[in-house]
Amino acid sequence: MSQNFLYKVVLITVSLLLIMLLLQNQLGPGSVTRKYWIKENHHDEKLAFSDIFNSSSEQNLIDPKTILQTISFMIQETDEFDSNLINFVRSLIHKPSGKKLNLDNPDKKDFSQIGQSHYMDSLLGKVSNGFFIEAGGYNGEYLSNTLFFELVRKWTGILIEPIPSLHSSILSKNRNIYSINACIAKKHPIVSKFIIASDSALSGRLNQMSQRHSNQFDIIYVPCFSINTILKAIDVKKVDYFSLDVEGGEWDVLSNLDLNNIDFRSFSIEHNGETERRNKMRDYLIKNNYKITKMDRQDLYSIKINS
Repeated sequence: MSQNFLYKVVLITVSLLLIMLLLQNQLGPGSVTRKYWIKENHHDEKLAFSDIFNSSSEQNLIDPKTILQTISFMIQETDEFDSNLINFVRSLIHKPSGKKLNLDNPDKKDFSQIGQSHYMDSLLGKVSNGFFIEAGGYNGEYLSNTLFFELVRKWTGILIEPIPSLHSSILSKNRNIYSINACIAKKHPIVSKFIIASDSALSGRLNQMSQRHSNQFDIIYVPCFSINTILKAIDVKKVDYFSLDVEGGEWDVLSNLDLNNIDFRSFSIEHNGETERRNKMRDYLIKNNYKITKMDRQDLYSIKINS
């Protein structure tokens, strides 16, 4: 029996054990589970191993092989720039469709909730042919902060959306963008419990989500990769605009960006009026050579000095 075969058997066994731990509310490295946010099982029933892949109709849309491979990287604490990880993430990313746009509101230009698109367009000097990140991407149209830039300024970018059905909606829009059905990790890839709220626009990672948004929900298990890994997979080193709205996890994303090797030119970051989180992000950006240009009741806006 070869050592390679034994290694694979051990890896699969450990993966299965780890999935069982996931079902018992123990997440990836660095995660903190808040059990009082989770619906309790009043009959104390034990979940079967297969339940992780059949927990909901949404979970059924995620390929189990994707979860298992991500767990394999997770238990090895794979570096975010590992070549095998990069290739795997690249295989999960959908490329720009090259097809005619298929929007619900084809005559509309600004889809943002409170004018974020026009504000950022003015802040950036109405530049053309830029690159954006939008996390979360939702359905690719409703409340989008980036669709304006694609339609009016001829930008492209990447949308990151953890909910499979919403990611499918993104694909159906035929936008000129990359997209991935995943959530965002700090550094190492992980599989995380993800809340799908009754209003799916308010969904988020279990251990990051604002408690006021987590009253009614279902849970799925989602592969998560760092922004640095995702950008490396599509060979992007400059991001003109990062729209960051992940319902409570914004600090974890921001504080783990590779600001030394990737040129992030500007941000709009949701804080939802949570003063401590807003001020922490504000101070971090200022320390890293960004100017805070505006803070309203919902978002913080910044641009890189001398960008």
